[in-house]
Amino acid sequence: MKFTRRDAALSLAVLLSFSVHAQQAITRADEAAAARANTQQDQQVQQQRDARQRDATIEAPAVRSDVPDSQGFPLLPSESPCFRIDDFALVVPATLSDTAREQGASSLPLDRFAFAREWLEHYKGQCVGKEGVNVLAKGLQQAILSRGMVTTRVLLPEQNLAAGKLEFALLPGLIRDLRFADATTTGTWKSAFPARPGDVLNLRDLEQGLEQMKRVASQDVDMKIEPTSTPGESDVVIDVKRAKPWSAVASIDNSGSRATGKLQGNLSVGIDNPLGLNDVFSAGVNQDLYLFDKSLGSHGFNGSYSIPWGYWTASLFGYTNTYYQLLAGANETFVSSGNAQTGGIKLQRVLSRGQNDVLGSYVQLSKRFGASFMEDTEIELQHRNNTFLELGLTDRHYFGNAQLDGTLAYRQGIGAFGALPDPTLAPNPNIAQTDPTKPYDPTYRFHMAVLDLNLSVPFAIGKQNFRYVGTVHGQYTNDTLYYIDDLSIGSRYTVRGFDGEQMLAAEKGFYWRNELQAPLGQTGQSLYAGIDYGRVFGPNTAFLGGTQLAGAVIGVRGGMPTKLAGLSYDMFVGTPIYKPSALTTARVTFGFQMMAQF
Repeated sequence: MKFTRRDAALSLAVLLSFSVHAQQAITRADEAAAARANTQQDQQVQQQRDARQRDATIEAPAVRSDVPDSQGFPLLPSESPCFRIDDFALVVPATLSDTAREQGASSLPLDRFAFAREWLEHYKGQCVGKEGVNVLAKGLQQAILSRGMVTTRVLLPEQNLAAGKLEFALLPGLIRDLRFADATTTGTWKSAFPARPGDVLNLRDLEQGLEQMKRVASQDVDMKIEPTSTPGESDVVIDVKRAKPWSAVASIDNSGSRATGKLQGNLSVGIDNPLGLNDVFSAGVNQDLYLFDKSLGSHGFNGSYSIPWGYWTASLFGYTNTYYQLLAGANETFVSSGNAQTGGIKLQRVLSRGQNDVLGSYVQLSKRFGASFMEDTEIELQHRNNTFLELGLTDRHYFGNAQLDGTLAYRQGIGAFGALPDPTLAPNPNIAQTDPTKPYDPTYRFHMAVLDLNLSVPFAIGKQNFRYVGTVHGQYTNDTLYYIDDLSIGSRYTVRGFDGEQMLAAEKGFYWRNELQAPLGQTGQSLYAGIDYGRVFGPNTAFLGGTQLAGAVIGVRGGMPTKLAGLSYDMFVGTPIYKPSALTTARVTFGFQMMAQF
């Protein structure tokens, strides 16, 4: 573990806040040890939550429709006779309904068919003959289909090309009705689907609605597009199959620390559609399983609620963590404890959907509270009341069967909603500053860039299927941070192969996880092996024994259904490949998780 100027200044402030008796009993080294232990516990819990959040993003349901891609701009054949075309027009026939004509092409820049006009403009000034007209009609139809408008048609009315104008008739395909296949189905589709009756039928809107409904774990949703008696109009029929609207998950693992309990138990409950709006509520509790050992312990609570509205999704979340441990001091053994609470709101928006890409954005506002104690006295410099604003872009891209998920975010500590200013520390002449141009103190009002990438590539060698999964996580800031906001590496959630009791941490850095998975036939089990690497940077690396870690892991994971519950497990062993000599860790680390879903 590192011992930084933060620890020394922290120890001094704690010393001044204690009574005379406490000063005599607890040394500065004791205070620094408590500070390190408490902040490491907070960091470890945050790592676990961040990893689960990234996994949830990657495993989010995806709906893709098989629509042929646009063929670009096909070349026009050389033919005679041909006519120079300087003007193209997309016209909705007057014989169609008022709704169809309202949804048709216009000259407005944001018109939904503006792309079709731009596609035609590519051929402005070219000589077009009979075959060329057919090439243009087919290419324009393909461009419209590739945008998901699968019931919209393009026709060629009779006309005289000698005038230099080519006109296409546009027949918008409309949604006449959206409905459940079973009229007795409870709930609503309106919160999930951005489309409404009378809109142009676009598969991208329908894909979005299906994904929003599939977020509800107990719902299996399918959809059919049915023609109607009115040309150009279709009904969207949604078939919903539902299981019980609740689930319970119990799990046990050894992801904790020796100081607060290696064995951890978790129990969570999920309620689907509590308001009938395709919304999801979950709540959980975690507890160390050393229930009769009063020398250590940790427990926490968590809850979340999310609700969709078309291309939008709003989420509320909150969680707590409380822990205590005995630390052996210079003169006596004392109790070090702490607690942390975080809550926030997140608003997500899908900006665009394509055949192979879904681009989104989000804004998140969160509050974080925390306190640490030695015996019954609070360590003032570890008292936290922070507010954070985060803006991010998300992208899911498909390369054939491969899937790439990415998030690029900007995170900033702000002074809103009652956030406390940073503690002020007097300079310590015994500790040199690594960068005289930067403020002496660490800050919660940092500016940070965060990157997450996950690549999943299935492939086969002979008859054996494999999957490569690569994960990159990194953060960058020019600010000096408190330990809880540092990037730390050396645990099962970052660089595997280490026991997590000691980690390398600094203001910026990254880790890269590589995993090769091999399913064992159709058993639902798979073997995996991984090699991970991580590195940290920043001023506080001056207090570390090294900046790089590499580790390896092999394991098996899988699941099986039973009459009472669905059982799943993950077991692995890991070992360091490279580490600084000053970092102490087990030569071989064993980890497991057992889970039952009811």
